[in-house]
Amino acid sequence: MKPPAWRQDRAVYPHSFHIQTRYRDEDGLHHINNIAVAAYYDETRARFSREVFKTAGLGDRVRIVTADSRVSYLAEVFHPDEVEVRSGILRIGTASYEIGQAMFQKGRCVGICTTTFVQASAEGASPLAPALRAALEAMMIRAPEPAA
Repeated sequence: MKPPAWRQDRAVYPHSFHIQTRYRDEDGLHHINNIAVAAYYDETRARFSREVFKTAGLGDRVRIVTADSRVSYLAEVFHPDEVEVRSGILRIGTASYEIGQAMFQKGRCVGICTTTFVQASAEGASPLAPALRAALEAMMIRAPEPAA
């Protein structure tokens, strides 16, 4: 299923990080394999999350676990060109939030990723800390308003 066009617009994402593709991530078809692409999303998501937690003043004092992650591959990714992964918050719930990401190579959107995280304690899901919620809200993706 193709994601909505606005998810492929780099301007809607507040955070950007560049990753250099690696020769060892090429497959027999001479493009970056799907597992490596997913790892690029993971690496940039971790960097994005560290910035959000730092802004919230939480450091490692909060336990966040991955509940779901989905990647839509829209085009092939090639080495040696770098990729830009743009990230932002799609949704904030009581105990969870979604990070939306889009990957670009040479200005073209080559994929979309959506990952759901849950704040957890030993007892299970717990409400997001107010400082974390505020930091997440500051990184919200601003989807365009539907045309009237």
